[in-house]
Amino acid sequence: MYLLDKSLSYKIEGLYEIFINVFKSNNQMITVNFPSEITRFFRIIETYPVEKTVLDCGAGGRRPPLALFNVRGYKTTGIDIDDSRIELAEEFAKSNNLNLNIVNADMREIPFEDESFGCVFSYNTIFHMNRADMEKAIEEMLRVLKKDGLLYVNFIWQMGDTSVYGEERNPGEFWMSIEDEEILHSCHKEDEADHYFENHEIIYKEIRKFSLKYPDMVLNNGYIGYVVRKKID
Repeated sequence: MYLLDKSLSYKIEGLYEIFINVFKSNNQMITVNFPSEITRFFRIIETYPVEKTVLDCGAGGRRPPLALFNVRGYKTTGIDIDDSRIELAEEFAKSNNLNLNIVNADMREIPFEDESFGCVFSYNTIFHMNRADMEKAIEEMLRVLKKDGLLYVNFIWQMGDTSVYGEERNPGEFWMSIEDEEILHSCHKEDEADHYFENHEIIYKEIRKFSLKYPDMVLNNGYIGYVVRKKID
């Protein structure tokens, strides 16, 4: 297992790195800012002999990470429960002549057969569930992952002043009101999420801390990311 502990202070733009020289089949170049965690996961899986089939759980949005895999020859599939975010991803795919294959589905009940994918990932999504549902989702992602396939998932690191996540109504579950909508953030302490993968191999774990400086406050936050290889006894 490789563990990196990064303490960083940067602007929001610094959360992303530019992944350039990505080409479509018609040799036109796409230059897109993908999250550095996703580009790192991509580089890791390129060093392992995994099947080039990938599932993104929480795949919608304006910059769908599946595009990175699609243009590099992976057969891509995505699920999301929000039709509006699926539409945004489809607009991106259409404008770049890509077929990402994103459908409406719930990661707690993934509609695919056991061991369907060589790689599965979920970025900045799973921690908007309560802890019981998070465990279901992780079990489902591991179920559809092939033996020796790789999974990436990240969690909010519970650290310092937890009031930034809202009101704690259950242990590790914080609720915040944003524009009359209640948003759930489920948080984990440094090694607390390890138990989700106790029967598998954690090959990479990153603890990332950052501070966002505003005129009247400093927001400290952090994430814990895992790359896990599925093991079957």
